Amino acid sequence: MDTKKSKGFDILFYFVITYVMVAGGWWSYLLYIKNEDALSAKKEVLWFSMKERGLQNEQNYLESVEYTRLEEEYSRQKWMIFSESAVLLILTVLGIWRIAKSRQKELEVANQQRNFLLSITHELKSPIAAIQLTLDTFKRRKLTEEQSELLITNALSDTGRLNKLVEDLLLAARVDGGYQYAFDKLDLVELVKNCIKIVAAKYDGQIQFDHKIDFAEIQNGDKIMLTSVVINIIENAIKYATQSTEILVQLRAAKNNQYCLEVADFGKGIPKSEHENIFKKFYRIGNEDTRQTKGTGLGLHIVKQVILAHKGNINVRANEPTGSVFSILLPDH
Repeated sequence: MDTKKSKGFDILFYFVITYVMVAGGWWSYLLYIKNEDALSAKKEVLWFSMKERGLQNEQNYLESVEYTRLEEEYSRQKWMIFSESAVLLILTVLGIWRIAKSRQKELEVANQQRNFLLSITHELKSPIAAIQLTLDTFKRRKLTEEQSELLITNALSDTGRLNKLVEDLLLAARVDGGYQYAFDKLDLVELVKNCIKIVAAKYDGQIQFDHKIDFAEIQNGDKIMLTSVVINIIENAIKYATQSTEILVQLRAAKNNQYCLEVADFGKGIPKSEHENIFKKFYRIGNEDTRQTKGTGLGLHIVKQVILAHKGNINVRANEPTGSVFSILLPDH
């Protein structure tokens, strides 16, 4: 949404709300005054009427059935005005809160979609441009074997980036659109070892796997999706902990027939205020216009959806002294 239009909408919205609140209060006040005026007028009419009937004692007038009935009637009307005004005020406040909350959510979604479009454009254009440049170089120049090998390696790397991007997009669509999981028995220790082998081939640092158990059987696990989860978490740690040369993966038995898988890095860490946001679809820390890290904001969203489908849970906490720890709990049944 355009900033000027957004500010204009805010001004108009709050102006209308202020007008409604003031108008509601003013009309409630007028009703109360009119009710009091009507009561006073009817009291005078009643007093003159009783005088004509020969009643001169004011105390008897105040204790009369007619006067009592009149007071009760207008007292009910007065409290009706108060209660309806209070209900109007409460409903208005709730309406304002609801509208403001919905609008804030829409702005967040719009910002996330903007970030996604910016990131996806960059993620697509960069490798495509690199591959195009490589092919153009092969076409225009005669290269040595060493130069050709370097360009081919770079082109394959960029092709891998494009392939990973397409896989993430398809996977996000599948997990959000009712993906049918193929649940079966699997060994979590073996699965994690295979994932580490895949990632380690592309990582210059060390990935340590600390597991106190040699076999961790899960009765209902989708091997493909859980493999994607583990690889995604480890690659995420590598990507955002650039100054860290070590990734620690731990697997242990936990309470309530669960397994706990933790991936720890020793980078700069994730601000606590972002711990919940990073699992949202399209969400990425920082401004998309100035961000240096690659990605689309889909990885951790996919991870959470897959873990939830396995009746598990995932969270992130600060590592000590620096870095982050992603912790996954999976039931063994």
